[in-house]
Amino acid sequence: MLTTVTRTDFDFSNEQEAFRAELGQFLHERLPDDWQGIFVEGDEGWQLSLDICRELGERGWLTMAWPAAYGGQDASIWLQAILQEEYWAHNEPRGPQYMNVNWLGPALIHFGTDEHKAYFLPKLAAGEMMWAQGFSEPDAGSDLAALKCSAVPDGDGFVVRGHKIWISYGDIADYCFLLCRTDPTSRRKEGLSVLLVDLSLPGVERRPISSTLGYHRINELFFDDVFVPRSALLGPQNDGWRVAMTALAFERSGSARYARSARTLGLMEQRHGDEWDDTRWEQYASLLAFARATELVNYGVISKKETGEVPRVEASAARIHNSLLEQALADFAEQTTGLDFIVYGADDHAVDNGELESMWRNSFAATVTAGSYEIQSGIIAHSLGMEGRR
Repeated sequence: MLTTVTRTDFDFSNEQEAFRAELGQFLHERLPDDWQGIFVEGDEGWQLSLDICRELGERGWLTMAWPAAYGGQDASIWLQAILQEEYWAHNEPRGPQYMNVNWLGPALIHFGTDEHKAYFLPKLAAGEMMWAQGFSEPDAGSDLAALKCSAVPDGDGFVVRGHKIWISYGDIADYCFLLCRTDPTSRRKEGLSVLLVDLSLPGVERRPISSTLGYHRINELFFDDVFVPRSALLGPQNDGWRVAMTALAFERSGSARYARSARTLGLMEQRHGDEWDDTRWEQYASLLAFARATELVNYGVISKKETGEVPRVEASAARIHNSLLEQALADFAEQTTGLDFIVYGADDHAVDNGELESMWRNSFAATVTAGSYEIQSGIIAHSLGMEGRR
């Protein structure tokens, strides 16, 4: 069942708002005025993202809510939430580090060996390591338990064979958080394990997938008899489903996507509000209310994480709100701005430097990535005991 969150006052303190102002000034100084994110900016954007991540690491901001023993500052999770909000609102200049901070690091802290923590966590805290999530396969996307990628035990390691698809950052990642089948006789959720795979190992092949989402946004990974040492096993062997679902709960609740939607909505009002009629203003007011409700759902998740719990069901609810808000905002942008707004950001005729176009183009995948809308709805229904009801 859904549980009641422990925090009811979601106003930020003066100290927290001062940090938001300091962070805003940092972003103003470091990002170009027309910044649209690494998938629009190309190679120069990637380099700027790397530089920014290292600066965040030097300031102690990148993993500030992590325990000090693992490279954090033992800071309030609400300070980390502010950082997430501001970075998502400004088209995520951290690149893949948002994944590393939100779910990979917590998964390592929960399930990693002392050796895992000593090797990986300092690099993540410094913004020096890139990761990819190796979950989906051509015949195992939303139905993740149908995956076939195998890791056959062999001496002091595993031989990995298989094909992963729709991999964000797969072209530049150093390591892959790989969910695979280590018991060849198992079915569905049983007999799975998570391996931390070095993508420089012999037998790994990367292929970019061309799509409307942007510059090398998604990729394929192929594993052809890749030998992975047993030390790469995260959590117990054949208990990988639990490890993966814990990581997914953090992933779905750690991306402040609502912040970008809210900022984009505000910018639309500033830049185009003078052209709106009463109907448009009513639609705008409804979207503002939707954005605030989505923000509060996400804050409820953060509140639960503050107690040390894993917000599985709550994370699914937040993910649904975030996705539907993005799509509603994209529809509003299309209705109010007209066809001019679909001009790509690199074109001189792009509306608002292409910001609306980028948001609209990526909104189509919002209800699919990180677990589809239907999967999230099923998780919530299961928690409410509603299976089989019509």
